[in-house]
Amino acid sequence: MILIIMAAFVLSLVPAPAMAAEVPGVPTGFMVTSGDSSATLVWSEPADDGGSVITGYRIYYGMAADGLGIVEDVTVLTYTHTGLANGNIYYYAVSALNAEGEGEKTEILEVTPESSTPLMTSMTIGDYIAVTTIYVGEGVYFDIAGGTHTLVVESVTATSATITITSDPQSFTMSEGDSEIVDVNGDGTDDFKITCREIISEPAEGFPQTVEFALTTDLGGSSGGGTPGFELIVVLIAVALILFFKRKRI
Repeated sequence: MILIIMAAFVLSLVPAPAMAAEVPGVPTGFMVTSGDSSATLVWSEPADDGGSVITGYRIYYGMAADGLGIVEDVTVLTYTHTGLANGNIYYYAVSALNAEGEGEKTEILEVTPESSTPLMTSMTIGDYIAVTTIYVGEGVYFDIAGGTHTLVVESVTATSATITITSDPQSFTMSEGDSEIVDVNGDGTDDFKITCREIISEPAEGFPQTVEFALTTDLGGSSGGGTPGFELIVVLIAVALILFFKRKRI
């Protein structure tokens, strides 16, 4: 019995063999948010470091979920990828690193960078049809009715486009062929007409959705603008005068 006790005591003094370290687990809390021509990734440390200190994280990125490539390795828990094209879809994943190697990647998340402010171009509206093509999320600005106003395409579906016009402001959902008469300054007078000519809701690769609009201040329907029916009134007055003088001669 004494020998057994002594053997147990000796064995208790011998350190247990250390467990072999492994690659780390999957980073937790992975999220991706879009920015203007950028994407920001955030995550937290893995629940299991594999028995070895985490030395960094590897960022994966691609234009397709099955085509991710390494962007770079970082030692922090956030990463902002810049220089992206607004409107395109990008895919991301993150893995953790330790002295034993690289752990498994997170789930793949997608993001579409968008401009925080619409990209605006300038156009002139007059007594003629002016045609413009506007990308979704972008717009045009123009001077009319004593002020500068904007027309922005907010969203596009297969059959309609939603637009916002300042400065009243006013919003319209239009299908192809629809027209709206717009009073931009709220004074009760018609300032211009907008017609939705064509909607492209299924973009080709790398090209966003677009809407083609026709705008004009020729609200009377005449080629020269002006008061509706003005030419007809002039003609009728001329005919009446001719008939009047003919009757006097008789």
